[in-house]
Amino acid sequence: MTLTRKGVSPISTVLRAEQVTKIYGNKKRRTYTALQDIHLEVQEGEFVGIMGPSGSGKTTLLNILATIDKPTAGQVYINDVNPAVLSDRKLALFRRHALGYVFQDFNLLDTLTIKENILLPLALERTSAREIEAKVQEMSAWLGIESILDKRTYEVSGGQMQRTAIARAMIHQPSLLLADELTGNLDSKSAKDVMQALEDMNEAQKRTILIVTHDPFAASYCKRVIFIKDGRLFTEIRKGSHRQAFFQKILDTLSLLGGSFDDLSTPRH
Repeated sequence: MTLTRKGVSPISTVLRAEQVTKIYGNKKRRTYTALQDIHLEVQEGEFVGIMGPSGSGKTTLLNILATIDKPTAGQVYINDVNPAVLSDRKLALFRRHALGYVFQDFNLLDTLTIKENILLPLALERTSAREIEAKVQEMSAWLGIESILDKRTYEVSGGQMQRTAIARAMIHQPSLLLADELTGNLDSKSAKDVMQALEDMNEAQKRTILIVTHDPFAASYCKRVIFIKDGRLFTEIRKGSHRQAFFQKILDTLSLLGGSFDDLSTPRH
């Protein structure tokens, strides 16, 4: 879907979820509704966060948006394509081209150097060595990891590993970057560095980013935060000109949500 205003470039809808419902179980077992009637749109260049108490359904939603799982009802469109109707082979290719995914536990290969981990998506596409080198240098510069390219994963910090994971997820320039609790295993400084890097990429390169997080500090770097409770959309808030005020609005909304936040990261300013 494209919106056009006079004198303004068209705005492309990268992600659209329509009445997404996810039910686990069957007629022989008790069913559990993890998501119900979720409608969500993410426009090109947005930086969106999804928050909610434990068990609210946000990880289930992320898995569906990432094409890892399928909804019981409703549809998901990425670049106007419905991944659910693709064959396994076409889905793998679509996922490789359209999506980037960052895991909480980094999911890097210890047997490879930082550089080799980053270039993996391009190697799978049989990209030329010259183009690979140029893109690795560009991406590592953006994320401040040029000096560690020849090191192994066990020789660098958690923050550096997460920035490596982001570089790998973004090097093929996907339409959408998805991230699951990407600051969950990081200390305060590393978390700030990672979120600042994502914010810079979003603002300077107009990268479209969607993260699921328990951490209000991480969420405060987003431009918009969507809150889920009991598998339903609860509310959303948008960032103004001050991140600190947005951070406080996030905390206030989380207090209204209730539920269990035992694994909520300590708020950091």
